[in-house]
Amino acid sequence: MTVIMLHAGGILDGPLVVQGWMLGGAVLAMASRGRDTSHDTTPSPPDVVRRRGSPLLTGVLLGIGIIGFLDEAVFHQLLQWHTFYWDTDQHGRILSDGLFHLFSTLVLLGGTFRLWFGTRPDPRLLLAGILIGAGGFNAYDGIVQHVLFHFHLVNEQACAAPERGNSIFTCHADIPFEVAWIAAGLLILGAGIALRRRDARPRRSGRRSGSRP
Repeated sequence: MTVIMLHAGGILDGPLVVQGWMLGGAVLAMASRGRDTSHDTTPSPPDVVRRRGSPLLTGVLLGIGIIGFLDEAVFHQLLQWHTFYWDTDQHGRILSDGLFHLFSTLVLLGGTFRLWFGTRPDPRLLLAGILIGAGGFNAYDGIVQHVLFHFHLVNEQACAAPERGNSIFTCHADIPFEVAWIAAGLLILGAGIALRRRDARPRRSGRRSGSRP
């Protein structure tokens, strides 16, 4: 509803509205998959219950919330390199930052809620989820929001005309920042996936040995 009102008021343009729907849909989808089944009396197979209360999903939510908070605090406010949506006036920039901060806070609270009220998770699986969420969101931010949609660049202040809407094609000085941003996200994502696979190997070998007569 907020995104629709902003669009009607002319503060934010079409691509940002689409982005808002994408982020909102992602949160709703994760919330629907993350329902608490601790009070469900319907018998369910152990694997189904484990998927619904997956610590991996909890970690992903925490990772997205943490990286969003760090991005907002460090790059938006302390360094003031960019805002969520740059190609608008100062009011629109602050407003877009507020919406982004609200989104990251809600995701972080969702992950914290699952961690607090769920069963005690495997620390390694939880850490893997945090790394996957943080790295995946950072890589998505750089590839989609920076390079494809041009919502903002990593360092708008490095451009020759930082007050106008820039892209990597008009601001070559920002390209090293983009490479570092995306590379950092992919490295964190890769570390999370590697930790998840390493944690999954003992589980599979344990199930095989347990099934032997």
